[in-house]
Amino acid sequence: MKKLKIIIISVFFIFSVPVFCTSMTTAQAKVHRENFVSMAKQKVGSPYVLGAVGPNTFDCSGLIYFCAREAANKQLPRTAKALYSYCRIVKDSDKEVGDLLFFKTTASGNISHVGIYIGNSQFISAISDGPNTGVIISSLKQDYWKGKYVGAGQFLPSGKSFEDEDEIIEEIAVLDSDSKSGSKKAKKVSGLQSGYKGSSFFDAKAEWKDSFVFDASLCGSWSFISPKRFLFMFRGIDASFNARISKWALEPGLGFGIKWCFGTGVFQFPILFSLTLNDYVRFYAGPVFTAGSPTLVDTDKDIKASIFPGIIGVSFSTPTIDIGKTKLQFVQDVNYSVFNNTGGGALPILESVSAGLVFHTGVRILLPSSALF
Repeated sequence: MKKLKIIIISVFFIFSVPVFCTSMTTAQAKVHRENFVSMAKQKVGSPYVLGAVGPNTFDCSGLIYFCAREAANKQLPRTAKALYSYCRIVKDSDKEVGDLLFFKTTASGNISHVGIYIGNSQFISAISDGPNTGVIISSLKQDYWKGKYVGAGQFLPSGKSFEDEDEIIEEIAVLDSDSKSGSKKAKKVSGLQSGYKGSSFFDAKAEWKDSFVFDASLCGSWSFISPKRFLFMFRGIDASFNARISKWALEPGLGFGIKWCFGTGVFQFPILFSLTLNDYVRFYAGPVFTAGSPTLVDTDKDIKASIFPGIIGVSFSTPTIDIGKTKLQFVQDVNYSVFNNTGGGALPILESVSAGLVFHTGVRILLPSSALF
């Protein structure tokens, strides 16, 4: 029991250290921002190389990754899309020097480029093509960037202090404290003041903003192999639900499914552990619980569903279609579920493939955590 207590206390201490160390004062944030921008300016003129993270060549997110690590002691995600999920998105009027600027430059409609805001509508980024390539300074006022710009995000706390809001304070001083407008101004300043005190809790909350993505899929299932013939067959309806962390290039997730298996005559409920790559490819596997007694497709032979190993599969999806805060994708999925003889032995290969190999075609709806909370 004493050893158990020591282990619990040690684990608590290890996980508590990062929380208590993430607080940052306004002055510290300002210094980190200045160092971050200064480092990026030193890299202007460096060549662009896809996948490079410095010290002499960069791609767009590689420049952010290098400068944040070297100048601000921050370990950031590696891709522009992951950085967008990681950052606290701010109104354009509130962006500060040292914030990240995000752009959609490809037909996929996803975040594909990122730069560092340096003030006066200018930003530094690593460019792969165009009249000037490499790490250069560009302007948000240029027609190309103006049309691709999405918004600004902060991975560092604000560098503004409460004293920076002199104009707001002066306005409040002349307003009647009982007036409706005065009350609104007071609330605004109160929010600004509390927001710049440096809180590990709110820093952590900002970092995880939009880091969770929830999705639901509905598909029709089909196959084309049975022990008797080679022909298209309707196999049922499949619904699945998944939640994943989008902070990294390879996004881990957990979900579950509800499968009406017309071909085998059962309902199945898989638990799905997944890895999603670039929104377009997802690998998954997990145990499967079955309700009913399955029969082999296109026959009357009784078979037995396996709980574990249960199911393994991969799904491919199209680029997203934005519908407000939600996104829509078309999905093509292929998976294999394990079935055995009623005695537990393995089925012959043709029967195993006939029972377990199924294709699913349908749609998926994605919803970021900010749309729910």
